[in-house]
Amino acid sequence: MDIARTRAGRVATALRRARTASAMRRLAVELDAALRARPTPPAGVREVCRALCEEMSARRDGRPVELRFERFPDEIEVTGLCVEFQDFDLVIVEERAEAVQQLVILGHELWHLDAGHRHGVGPAAARALAGGPDWKDALAIAARDGSRQTDEAEADDFGHRLAAAFRPYLSGHGGRASLTGMERSMGYRGRRGTER
Repeated sequence: MDIARTRAGRVATALRRARTASAMRRLAVELDAALRARPTPPAGVREVCRALCEEMSARRDGRPVELRFERFPDEIEVTGLCVEFQDFDLVIVEERAEAVQQLVILGHELWHLDAGHRHGVGPAAARALAGGPDWKDALAIAARDGSRQTDEAEADDFGHRLAAAFRPYLSGHGGRASLTGMERSMGYRGRRGTER
């Protein structure tokens, strides 16, 4: 009986991972397609992050996803935070992080929103995060000390996927990595054969 239960648990875990990985790929592809469809692709980490939040808002039936870059207190080991309010969601990303790391952080927090991971905050923290005078104290209160380990692992995975997918946007080439002189001289047209 214990062996059957153990096997059933392993099968359920494997199926959940497969569904999660598929959902992550689908979300990353949809966000990439949405950014590529813009008349002017975003360039630079802040512009890319804001565009991703706009596209997440569109995916969520227009529910606003607001983005802020803030400095987190050094005493807590948190670099990102998402908080769901009654009529909008707020994502805060550590302003001192490197550009690619900011994409990882944003992706992590966007996955929490997309996957429906709920991490509640108290009313005092919510008021402060909404723009009250002592928001830095609220960050310490709202940091997800008790988050579920599986939720965090999934969010980390998506954050890295998102950063890998959108890293080319950071160069200012609208999602297409620029070719070196050597590549152009040899006739290389890029990974998708579109760049010269």
